[in-house]
Amino acid sequence: MAKRAVIKPNKSLRDNARILVPHLLEEFLSHRARVVAHPRLKKDFHSMRVAGKTLRYAMEVFEAAFGGEFAACLEEVKELLDAMGRVHDCDVCIPTLQTHLREIRSFNRVTGNAGDRMRTKAVTDLIRAQHAQRDGEYARSCATIEEWTAKDFAQRVILSMTAS
Repeated sequence: MAKRAVIKPNKSLRDNARILVPHLLEEFLSHRARVVAHPRLKKDFHSMRVAGKTLRYAMEVFEAAFGGEFAACLEEVKELLDAMGRVHDCDVCIPTLQTHLREIRSFNRVTGNAGDRMRTKAVTDLIRAQHAQRDGEYARSCATIEEWTAKDFAQRVILSMTAS
């Protein structure tokens, strides 16, 4: 378990932000290696997303204390989390659609009248589309995470809090 950041009641909002935000960003990015290397580890991806939401909310609270560069970093966090949210939506939707497809196929197997059978193409097309959307959003998320690593996004966030 990661070390907890300790807020100092005798310090200013800005000073506490400088303690908390880098810690939350580090916690978020600590999931990077497994998430980027293993696209199907949905629990790890979700854990990273949850850590990112905590980072986002903290940055939103502290946004007024810092300048435009901090706000720009916050926007990047929001964009990444939106993409990660779309991946999560697909991860929730796909199993539901697969259950519906199984139920339709089960019904079709037991129905005596061929005219009563339901078509499955629309559901299979939806499942295929959800997989494609997930793969695209996942790739975009990983590309952003890797770009952040290459360009030292964490340092940029820290500098955005010291320049103000």
